[in-house]
Amino acid sequence: MKRKYETVVVFDGSLPDETINKEQEKIEAFLKENAEFGEADIWGKRNLASVIKKKTIGFYIFFVYTGENDMPEKMEKLFKLNQRILRHMTVLFVPKAVISQKELEKKPEEEEGEE
Repeated sequence: MKRKYETVVVFDGSLPDETINKEQEKIEAFLKENAEFGEADIWGKRNLASVIKKKTIGFYIFFVYTGENDMPEKMEKLFKLNQRILRHMTVLFVPKAVISQKELEKKPEEEEGEE
């Protein structure tokens, strides 16, 4: 069964832009071969919340794709072999529920009184 996934990859922030672009292209090529590639959103350089492998700055790229249940496992193998990746995380895409502020502020007593 195909599912939609989101993956964030954090590269070493000290890498040159050309290297990061090549790495991004490799990941996109892998996704196009093994899944239905959706998009890549470049978040750019940001400070890390904590030091990772003696690095304080990371370069973030966000990938969206649809694939079989084993795709997160395949991505994990790909990322573990890459020394330039500091961290990564893959999650199952869940559509955001649209809830108005009014509904959030509504008290349970008010909901019972409306019946």
